[in-house]
Amino acid sequence: MNIMGIFAAAEKAGEHAQEASEGIGALGLDIFAIAAQAITFLLLLWLVKKFALDGIVKNLDKRHDDINRGLHLTAEMDKQKAELDEKVEQVLKIARKDADAVIAEAHNESGSIIQQAEESANRKAENILRDAEGKIEREIAQARNKLKSEMAGLVTEATEAVLNQKLDANSDRKLVEDYLKEAMK
Repeated sequence: MNIMGIFAAAEKAGEHAQEASEGIGALGLDIFAIAAQAITFLLLLWLVKKFALDGIVKNLDKRHDDINRGLHLTAEMDKQKAELDEKVEQVLKIARKDADAVIAEAHNESGSIIQQAEESANRKAENILRDAEGKIEREIAQARNKLKSEMAGLVTEATEAVLNQKLDANSDRKLVEDYLKEAMK
């Protein structure tokens, strides 16, 4: 049956409904019109199913498969991410331990370097003090010798002034040495 035939049958059914005013026609219903509408509905349902519904179902199935595949991949990637996060955490723990060990070693080495520097500074300070003490002792000895010679000259001059005579070098030296011995006591 073709579409034109269906429409023609529907028209005839409409005309027949006007003529029949008894039974179901009294309710305002026409059986031929209902049958023609049912046939038209079934024909449209078959056309939609054949040309559109199969394509829609195929697209929906494809999307369903894509979504399931995406969910599966997401779950797998979440698992891989969790494993990677765990590996990263382990590597970070190892790196922290290594860094702590390096810091502790550096701290120990710096303490040792500081101790060596302090010891070296103490040795240098002691050497400087010894050198200074030796220099002071030499300068004191030089000052004493200079003072002795100046004192000898002054004693000689004082002795000559008191005795009113010039002393010779031997007697002058003996008097000075005796005096210095007495003064140093």
